[in-house]
Amino acid sequence: MAFQALNSRQPLSLSFYQFLASQSFLIGLLPFYIPVFLWGEGFSLVHITSLIAISGFSFCIALRLWQRLALRWSLAKLLALSFVLELLVVLLSAGASLGLTVILLLGIANGFYNAFFWTTQRTLFLALLGNNDSGKKYGSFQIFVAAFLKIGILFGGVLLDLGGMSYLLLLSAIVGLGSSIWFYKKIPANEKISAFKTTSFKDSLRYKDKHNSAWVFGIDGLFLFLESHFWTLSLFLLIKQDYSQFGLTVVVLAIIFAVLFFLLKNTIDKLLGTAIYYAAVLLYSLSWVLRVWLGDAMSTPWQLTLLILITFCTSFFRLLFNKRFFDNAQQLDGTTHLIVKSYLSQFWLGCGYLLISMALFWHQTEPLKALDVSYSVAALITLLYLLYRPVSPSTK
Repeated sequence: MAFQALNSRQPLSLSFYQFLASQSFLIGLLPFYIPVFLWGEGFSLVHITSLIAISGFSFCIALRLWQRLALRWSLAKLLALSFVLELLVVLLSAGASLGLTVILLLGIANGFYNAFFWTTQRTLFLALLGNNDSGKKYGSFQIFVAAFLKIGILFGGVLLDLGGMSYLLLLSAIVGLGSSIWFYKKIPANEKISAFKTTSFKDSLRYKDKHNSAWVFGIDGLFLFLESHFWTLSLFLLIKQDYSQFGLTVVVLAIIFAVLFFLLKNTIDKLLGTAIYYAAVLLYSLSWVLRVWLGDAMSTPWQLTLLILITFCTSFFRLLFNKRFFDNAQQLDGTTHLIVKSYLSQFWLGCGYLLISMALFWHQTEPLKALDVSYSVAALITLLYLLYRPVSPSTK
């Protein structure tokens, strides 16, 4: 494999998790709050969906640049640049109230940041995988990320509630710039991501394999933003638009999420066969139905019960799906598989949310109704994940 050289380097593993810790904390401070912050500033679902579409298209542009820089630059430079891009997202988020021009710039910056952060992260994660341990390592990875993300969310929620945007920006700048300088100096200048074959956007659109990867990659971006933006906004509206309470709710759910991953991660690699994966997909579909049922007219115990069920169904699916994805990537074409997924998921994400934005603009649907309709449609589209087949010796 192209990643064997990196696999044996313990310092790289440590640097990877340090990178995740600082990035996750920064995401929690403000980027996590982008949909609810924009909502609080008076922007509509049309603006939020347009922002997502712009992010998807700009991601595709940035991914081409990432491939060129990843082959030429040191790993230290790549990590440092991702922090700079994240700080740009933070700065533009804080200035979103200045108008639609800032929203446009925020969408572009967010796409570039996502391309550099997520592609670097996934490439390094793939490099650190051993033999049949993707489920365990992904579970540990998600618990680690969740811990630092939620600490950032708590800080961000309290500061937003207190009107401390200037302090939020100062804290983000200290963490972001400090981390950028620290990684730039810590990681050896000759340390690079392993060589890989570059993949163009055009090649990604033509990508086909025996595992129906292209179909599944095309819808996955839609669901990731449904989870991270639409569902975040739903929770914010459910708790009456209180940042602190919202942050606390997310943290409680994160603790449940971490416990579930901890219980599952050590056994997930032993759960072979398609039946368990199919069950995870069906549970994920159920989670979107439960999101439609959830409402503020319910009693608090029922709300909490549904939130726990939604968290379990989503967590279980994400663990199984990502195990299958990284297992396939290991056995097929490594980084090419990652890049193809990024291109397809982000391009169709851009197209999908652009259409949603246009539909919302023309029909002027009430936000809560629009969210419920989105979740109902998502429950059906989720079944396409059933098409994603694992690699076996006979299908390589």
